[in-house]
Amino acid sequence: MEKYSGIKTVNASLVLDYEYIQMLRDADRKIPNPNKIIAQGGGQENMLSTPADITICGGCRGGSKTFTLLMETLKDIKNKNFRSVLLRHEIDDLSDMVETSSTLYDDFGEYNKSKNDMRWNFYKGGFLKFSYHADTLDDFKKRFQGKQFAYIGVDEITHMEYLKFKYLITCNRNAFHIRNRFIGTCNPDPDSWVAKFIDWWIGEDGLPIPERDGRVRYCFMDGDNVSGIYWGDTREEVYEQCKDIIHAYWKPEYEQYGTPQELFIKSVTFIEAKLSDNVKLMSSDPTYLANLVNQSDEQRARDLDGNWKYKAAGDDIIKLTHMEALYRNSMQIGDGIRRVSCDAAFEGGDSLVMWLWEGWHIRDIFVCKLDSKKTVDTVKAMLEEWHVREECFTYDLNGLGQIFKGFFPNAIPFNNKEAVEEKFKYIYANLKSQAAYLFAQKIINREISIEPTLLERKFSGKGFEKVPLRQILDKERKAIRKDEDSEEKGWTIIKKIIMKKLVGHSPDFIEALLMRMIFEIKHKRKHIKGLGLI
Repeated sequence: MEKYSGIKTVNASLVLDYEYIQMLRDADRKIPNPNKIIAQGGGQENMLSTPADITICGGCRGGSKTFTLLMETLKDIKNKNFRSVLLRHEIDDLSDMVETSSTLYDDFGEYNKSKNDMRWNFYKGGFLKFSYHADTLDDFKKRFQGKQFAYIGVDEITHMEYLKFKYLITCNRNAFHIRNRFIGTCNPDPDSWVAKFIDWWIGEDGLPIPERDGRVRYCFMDGDNVSGIYWGDTREEVYEQCKDIIHAYWKPEYEQYGTPQELFIKSVTFIEAKLSDNVKLMSSDPTYLANLVNQSDEQRARDLDGNWKYKAAGDDIIKLTHMEALYRNSMQIGDGIRRVSCDAAFEGGDSLVMWLWEGWHIRDIFVCKLDSKKTVDTVKAMLEEWHVREECFTYDLNGLGQIFKGFFPNAIPFNNKEAVEEKFKYIYANLKSQAAYLFAQKIINREISIEPTLLERKFSGKGFEKVPLRQILDKERKAIRKDEDSEEKGWTIIKKIIMKKLVGHSPDFIEALLMRMIFEIKHKRKHIKGLGLI
C-alpha cells in the first residue's frame, strides 16, 4: 500500500493516500495509540478538509467538534508566521480545551499558563492564543482591534453575538499567504443567530439535510443583522444581488488582487457532527450515549438528534395530567348529536381514523387501511351503523380526502389551510390552527370524555404495532403545539413534518379528534321565523 498519494500541499508537503489513512484508523481501533493523531471519518474529516472561508460545524454532543478546532492548528503549526486564536464565552470555559490541547501540541511548543496571556508558543515561531468574548461589544473590539489571525475558531459560537462574529471576521487576515479560515462549532440552538445563518442547510424537521452537508455557498454580510445577508450558490449570484453596495467601495487599484466577486464575497459551509462518527469516544465510553438518551425530549432532540428547530415546536399544550383527566372524566353528552370526524387515508399510507362522537363524548373508533373504493364504501357503512347523518360527518379535505368530496356532498370538509373568519385573522393562522387550539382548551377544561373501554384497544400503524389507544393518544398529544416562529400570523400549529418528528409517526388519531371542532367553528345561526337570529 502506498503511503503518499503523490499530491503535494501549497507548501510542498506530501499528502497521505486515503487508503493508508483508513488503514491507520482501522489499526487504531484494534490497538488504540494515544500518540497517533488521526482525523476520524465523517464530520471531523469534512471539517478539516473544507475549503470554505467560514465553516459552522454543529450537531449532537460528543461529535468531537472542540477537538477538531484544536486539530485545525496542526496544518500550519510549523509556519513561523502562523497566528491563531480560539475563543469561548468566558475565560473559565477554556480550561478543558487548554488541557486537551497539550495532547496535540506538546511536541510543537510550550504553553504559557498566565491567564493574562493564555497561549501556545510554537517552536517554529507561530502561536495559538486562547481568548473569550463575554465582555461588551466595545471592549471586545478594543481587545481585538488591529489583531491578525490566519485561523480563528469559536467553540459554542451560538453564545457569541452576531456583531462580535462579524468583527472577528475583520481580524481573519495575514500577510504571509497562509489560508485564512474561520470555524465555529456548536450544539443546536433554535433561538440563536446561527440557526438563521445556516437555515439553508437545515430541513423543516430541524435536522441537517444530508445532501447539503458540507456544500459550499456564498454570501455578502450587509448590515448589523443576520437577515441582511445576501446568499447564493455562486459568487456571481450573490454579486448580482448586492453589486451596488460593492461598487460603492470598489477601487480600480484593487483589480491586481482579484475581482469584486473574489474580494468581497465569502464562502460558507455547514458540516454536521455526529456522535456515531466519534469512534474514540464511543469505544472508550459507550455509556455516554445512555447519558444523552436519559434526558428530556427537548434535550435529546438537540444533544442527540442534532435538531435545530425543536424549540420552534413550543411546549406541550396538552399535558399528561390533562389526558389522565380526560380518561377519567364523566360523560360530556352536551347536545347529544352524533357526529363523526375522520382523518382520511388509503392502503399503503397512514391509517384512516374515524371517531364517533355523541355531543362531546367519544363513543367509538374505527381504523382501517383499504384501497380508495373499499374505504369509501366502508365509511358509508360505518356512518349508517353509527346512525350519523351525512351533514354531521367531517373529513380531512387535504390530500387523499379529496376523493370523499364527490361521495359525501352534504358532509363538512375540513380544509387545513382555510382562512379563519375575518374577526379571527389576527388570532389564528388558519382553520387547523384554530381547531387545534380550541380542541386543546376543551381537553384542558375537562369538557370532553371518552368510553373507558376504548383505551385498551390496540391499533397498528406506520411506525407502531399493536399499541393501546391510551398510549397512542398520550404520544400524539405532543403534536398540538404552537409554532414559535410564526408569531406575526397569530396562533399557528406546528408543521406536519415536525409533528412526525416529535411523535415518531403521523398523528392521525389526534388530528381526527381535533377536526370535531369544525362543527363549532362552522356552526351557522339559524333564522327562525318570528324569532330573528339566534
